[in-house]
Amino acid sequence: MTPEGFFQRYAAALNTQQRSAVLHQQGPALLLAVPGSGKTTVLVTRLAYLVTCCQVDPSQILTVTYTVAATQDMRRRCSQLFGAEFAHSLTFRTINGICAHIIHRYEKTYQRTAFQLLSDERELNHLIRTLYRTISDTYLSEGDIKELRTQISYCKNSMLSPQEIEEVSCSNLRFPPLYRAYQAYLREQKQMDYDDQMVYALQILRSYPQILQQVQRQWQYFCVDEAQDTSKIQHTILHLLSSHTQNLFLVGDEDQSIYGFRAAYPKAFLEFPKRYPNAHILLMEQNYRSTPAIVQHADAMIQRNQNRYKKHMIPFRTQNIPIRHTTLTDRSQQSNYLLNIARNCQEETAILYRNHDSILPLLDLLEREGIPYQCRQMEHNFFSHFIVRDMLDILYWTFHPLDSRPFFDHFYKLNVGLRRDEIQFIQIQYKQASATSILDFLSTLPDLRPRVRENVQSLQLRLNRLPQCSSFQAIQHICENMGYGSYLEYRNADTSKLSILKALAHQNPNLDHFLQRLSQLQDVISVGGSQTPCALTLSTIHASKGLEFQHVILIDAVDGILPSVPLQPNGSPVRQEHWELLEEERRLFYVAVTRAKDTLELISCSKDYGSLAPPSTFIRQFLPEKRKKSYSVSPSVQNKAQFLPTVPVTHTIFGDGVISACDDPLITIRFADGKTRTFDLPSCLAKGLLMLSVPS
Repeated sequence: MTPEGFFQRYAAALNTQQRSAVLHQQGPALLLAVPGSGKTTVLVTRLAYLVTCCQVDPSQILTVTYTVAATQDMRRRCSQLFGAEFAHSLTFRTINGICAHIIHRYEKTYQRTAFQLLSDERELNHLIRTLYRTISDTYLSEGDIKELRTQISYCKNSMLSPQEIEEVSCSNLRFPPLYRAYQAYLREQKQMDYDDQMVYALQILRSYPQILQQVQRQWQYFCVDEAQDTSKIQHTILHLLSSHTQNLFLVGDEDQSIYGFRAAYPKAFLEFPKRYPNAHILLMEQNYRSTPAIVQHADAMIQRNQNRYKKHMIPFRTQNIPIRHTTLTDRSQQSNYLLNIARNCQEETAILYRNHDSILPLLDLLEREGIPYQCRQMEHNFFSHFIVRDMLDILYWTFHPLDSRPFFDHFYKLNVGLRRDEIQFIQIQYKQASATSILDFLSTLPDLRPRVRENVQSLQLRLNRLPQCSSFQAIQHICENMGYGSYLEYRNADTSKLSILKALAHQNPNLDHFLQRLSQLQDVISVGGSQTPCALTLSTIHASKGLEFQHVILIDAVDGILPSVPLQPNGSPVRQEHWELLEEERRLFYVAVTRAKDTLELISCSKDYGSLAPPSTFIRQFLPEKRKKSYSVSPSVQNKAQFLPTVPVTHTIFGDGVISACDDPLITIRFADGKTRTFDLPSCLAKGLLMLSVPS
């Protein structure tokens, strides 16, 4: 088939930049595709072009995807556009699938047995917990284990040297000795994890030229999707495999690289022209997904990043809908605000958030009211976090004063003033005492130091007050009057979990019911939340990448959460070494807002349960003052004929919206909160309730 015939039959709708990408045949190329630019369609169409017009044997083409799900989706798209037979003739694999293939070739060629893959998640978690206890005799929470495993993966994907690994920090955990023990155990057991698959495959390619040549003969063309998420070791493997032909086609967008914690290496994009001097840099800048307001504001904002190619995102759509920024008085209002939207959600709507914990207060309300939702991803590290465990232990102690365990576990956090050697002696004595509370027992000890005795008596009085408190008051009381807040301050702990706990307490005032509700929520999270097919989706920003939604609501858009990097008043990071992290956080915001097709609402708050919570610096950059929408048309001069479908309007009570239908004298408006309302247009104009929305 001729190129002209191919494009006429399969790709007539492609724009000039998309056609240029499809036409690239030989040599290295980097295709930079902005959000909503048709990246997958172009990649699949190029595969068909290579086979149909360039006579490339499909068995010689390897398409690399980021996940198994993406592999399946790519094959499905191929089948839809070009038929099942063509899709079946192509090879789609993840990088781990390629590495497993390399290791298998090594085994077959040299008649050796490679290490066994250890893939069971529970077994890996148990191994980390067991090894760590031998190192520090410390109990690891689920969150601790996840953090350690993420850091292990980061070290291998970043190709860190043993000396560099010794410098790695991981919260307050002892990471380097854990890493050494973990690797030693795997070697002794002749096992490897998924990241070791890549480490060993790279060693094989470098040490056994015969294996490298076998794989190179098998595949002549390499297409890599979502290449901005690829790690340093993965880029190194792909470079080796494609070195004989240099037919390496990377597709991605460094502006959407948001997996730095997983060792994503977007610098490979910037280094591409140096590594491949004859490389082609191709652009796809047309966004077909979002409204012009979203596209233009997002593009202007991402230009602030320095570590990127100079490109722009250009809107294709013409219908414009204003972006809504809602500022709530206090963060405690957020979940109820979202609940009202969920109650009336009839169209595809996504609520996006930075951290998994942010959605817990809304989940509490949705579950209680039986409102359907689907949650893309859910983690249950919240209830295993030490602050949440401490709080629940102390509250449990309130209702079970004869149980001494909470006291012995947490005495040093509650300003009692006892030394550990004293505690050991007291534990022995207490075991021999009659059934009484530990605090009553301490108050009777004759040798207790006077100051400790005062502290014990004070703690007893304050503990006795807790059952009379509301849930929210109880948490405040523990922090402010029982010494726990000072302990967290001394430890310099991240108290974000405390804010979520306060939100849940605010919604469940009765202390006994609050504790029961937390147990129920823990069960909800452990099964992954609701997956009921419906209009409302809850998702972290990370999990939403690659998706699109008709309406998007981004919550918790405040400094300290998004971005999480400590900032100076001018918006620059407090520490110079945080510039790269700030740029990734800006990319995260950019990914979030570009998931929206029609409407976008950003929610921030003035206070977080009394503490100041300034709106996100990113909101100020995304919606600078000069770009904010104002309403410059006076109601008295507005013509009824101007109010037509797709025209943006503002109602003085219900806020911003877009006219969806007109049936004189009635007018129907779709508002940013997702609700559709019908009004008498002449009456609204006469009362000054409705006006056209005109950008200033």
